[in-house]
Amino acid sequence: MNKFWIIFLIFLAGCGGLRSTRNILPVPETEMTILQRTKGVAVTKNDISVLVVYLQDVKELDGFGIMIVNETPNWISFKKEECILIQDGEVRYPLSDSKASARLGSTYKPKMPNDLIMDISNWRRDINFRSSRGTKVVDENKISIISGSKETVFLYFSTQGSITPMQLIIPNIYNESTKQRTNFSFRFIVERK
Repeated sequence: MNKFWIIFLIFLAGCGGLRSTRNILPVPETEMTILQRTKGVAVTKNDISVLVVYLQDVKELDGFGIMIVNETPNWISFKKEECILIQDGEVRYPLSDSKASARLGSTYKPKMPNDLIMDISNWRRDINFRSSRGTKVVDENKISIISGSKETVFLYFSTQGSITPMQLIIPNIYNESTKQRTNFSFRFIVERK
């Protein structure tokens, strides 16, 4: 009987060893800056700067912290639910805030990694001094960001445990004055730790 329990415990330990965590790293592309401490990525296009950081501390879902900085002279707006994550040929939309809260627990409070301040300082120090003054307007899902300010949002996607590359697309950041739409796309590789 003792041999049975020893073999059973070895089996359980072996199965536990198969569960490794994933490491999500950005794919460097032209015009993008890799943020060294947080392994995030930053880019500026049409006077809009976007920083994306994979939230390594979230295990239940794939989570991304996204900071959008409005450097245009106008209001810009976007909708979180229009963002998509493509992985394994599947298009996934972010979970609603209520579904993400249910999965992450009531005590979970989203936050950007502590090292992001240093990463931003090394990239573009002025962004750290901008205020967050995003507002929700007529459509409660539409986030508007006034000129000269920044806003941080968090997106969560159902995790399938896949190690295939992923692409996060932030479409239709809309300039309320010029009617211009700006899209951002970020690719990531997925590694086992």
